[in-house]
Amino acid sequence: MNEHTHDRLPREVRAACASRLQRLRHTFDSDGIEALLVSFDRDIQYLTDFVGDDTYLLVRADAADIITDSRYETELEAWKGSGIGEPVMGVRHRLPETIESLCRAHRIGRLGIQAEHLTIAAGHSLRTALCGIQVVETTGLVGGLRIHKDALEVSLIERASRIQEQALRRALARLHLGMTENEFFAELAYEMKRLGAMGASFDSIIAAGPGSALPHYSAGDVPIEEGVLLIDWGARYRWYCADLTRTFGVISMPRAIREVYPIVLEAQLAAIEAIGPGRVCAEIDAVARKVIVDAGHGEHFTHGLGHGLGNEVHEAPYFNDLQTDVVLTPGMVMTVEPGIYLPGVGGVRIEDDVLITDDGCRVLSDYPKDLDSAVIEPADSGALA
Repeated sequence: MNEHTHDRLPREVRAACASRLQRLRHTFDSDGIEALLVSFDRDIQYLTDFVGDDTYLLVRADAADIITDSRYETELEAWKGSGIGEPVMGVRHRLPETIESLCRAHRIGRLGIQAEHLTIAAGHSLRTALCGIQVVETTGLVGGLRIHKDALEVSLIERASRIQEQALRRALARLHLGMTENEFFAELAYEMKRLGAMGASFDSIIAAGPGSALPHYSAGDVPIEEGVLLIDWGARYRWYCADLTRTFGVISMPRAIREVYPIVLEAQLAAIEAIGPGRVCAEIDAVARKVIVDAGHGEHFTHGLGHGLGNEVHEAPYFNDLQTDVVLTPGMVMTVEPGIYLPGVGGVRIEDDVLITDDGCRVLSDYPKDLDSAVIEPADSGALA
């Protein structure tokens, strides 16, 4: 490999991807397949560290082929001989024909496809091209592996978290009264990119005033004035996401928000304390929910406690009352984000990312969340720093 190859595919990346591919192959027997055609881009990235439009990954018993078109030929030079995916160039929009040729060449008689990710049209196109090859619908083979993060993945999520925390500090230093939600949104996105993020892991929620009572609010031209400001933001670093939420009082925190803030913080800390291997996801949701219900705000906590986190910002498993058979195990990375939302007034949500360990959990983020730290002073309203 040349010097560029080592930079693009460092040793630790190649080793992690090789291990993931091998674990995937160990699932083939249970589904009775000889190979798996991976079509979901996040799964392809997880297994090879490559992402490209109109790309498939054919994982065979002893090798893997990245099937794409000439747009990526130069970029994929780094993968040649890497052991985690040999590039195969086909014709865009006619890749099923290339897949068929590879299956014939390698005598694959039973090919698994990702039924949960293929559209009906794409599935039909594949079956037509693969005439004579038995197509087996599979679900969750790669997703099941992705639930447990390896050391490399955890380090990338932690790096994303550090970037976004620093970015928020920089953006808040330029916050001034009258700045709109959209303007602050742009400041935060700029700082995350400036600090090395690929970009945001999702569209940041910048919710001023009553808008903060809407859990999935979209930032707009609302000016940020004295009062409550909820910021839910995330950075993506080398494909991996972090996801945090903090609720602030700009100059001061409205009385109603100040009253519920300690309840939300108590609920979050209680849930984090309860997290550990062997606990059921629904039980952790119940721990936080009980704190909020006992405080008289059960009807104001309108979503699940959290979700899995990785190269997607929302992935399995989930902290909610439906996950009664999902047991926490070491290597899972989850968000913990209880909230209380007072319609027409405002809301409080506090969110951190946690790694389930052998004896409990470790919080991957460390942005302050005590009530005193939640009150911020904006810059002079007449100028940007």
